[in-house]
Amino acid sequence: MLDQKTVTHALNMSPVGVVIYDGNNKIQWINQIMSEFLCMPADQIIGLDPEAFIAQHLDGFADHPNLWKVSNSMSQQNRWLISLDTPPDGNEPADTTIKYYVDVSEIMKLKTEVRNLKDQLDNNSTADTLTGLLNKRALLQSLEPQVSRSRRYNNPLTLIVMQIDSFDAHNAETKPVIDQVLTAVSFYLRDQMRWVDLVGRTSDNEFTLILPETRRQDACVLVEKINTRLNQLSLPDTPDVIISVNAKFGVAEWEKGDDTRLLIRKAKNNLDSLDEKTTA
Repeated sequence: MLDQKTVTHALNMSPVGVVIYDGNNKIQWINQIMSEFLCMPADQIIGLDPEAFIAQHLDGFADHPNLWKVSNSMSQQNRWLISLDTPPDGNEPADTTIKYYVDVSEIMKLKTEVRNLKDQLDNNSTADTLTGLLNKRALLQSLEPQVSRSRRYNNPLTLIVMQIDSFDAHNAETKPVIDQVLTAVSFYLRDQMRWVDLVGRTSDNEFTLILPETRRQDACVLVEKINTRLNQLSLPDTPDVIISVNAKFGVAEWEKGDDTRLLIRKAKNNLDSLDEKTTA
């Protein structure tokens, strides 16, 4: 049987914080590493009940009940702890409760760094991850100089917004998934574009086409062609599967006074199924 001095020494040498509550639910003892975690001497911790202990020294999170941030820390670096209760085995004293606190500060730091790197990659990315087309941010950035050019030289510029409503397969027992359809549509749109044109996926089921040096009537001809082809579109990975895609189109030509957002808004306001209104 280990004597109390040996047990106390072992707990003080542990890298895990230990807090022991007595039968009155007051802190009876903490080990040295817990004191270091809190940047507080043990005599200022002993005697506190759980509510007072948390209120004075730990910040909790509703969605992570076992995660704590040390408050009022004198350290320059944030300290994060995960709390663990004594696993019940039927042999622990009835008047004693032990809580353990594991330092996870380095893990939280790495998570923050990974999240920041991901944000940087997202901010610097210009391609939609599914289709490889321009993403919304890149397309808006590309539209800005085109609008400026039209404003300066009065050059024609037309925008097409295409939204997919539904799709069906002509010759397949299993309906294709939306990602397959979006990929097929993106491949086709890319093939139809001139080298000066730009196309991007601007939301889940929405594509936007920028057509420099193009009048509205010419863009409507392209819309007719795209709509016809969408009725007989093959999937890139399974060319024998033919799908029919129902889409709405909005066409807007740049006019004096239009900025990028107004031009996009005008195109979206014109969204409709392909009919006389769209091609007028």
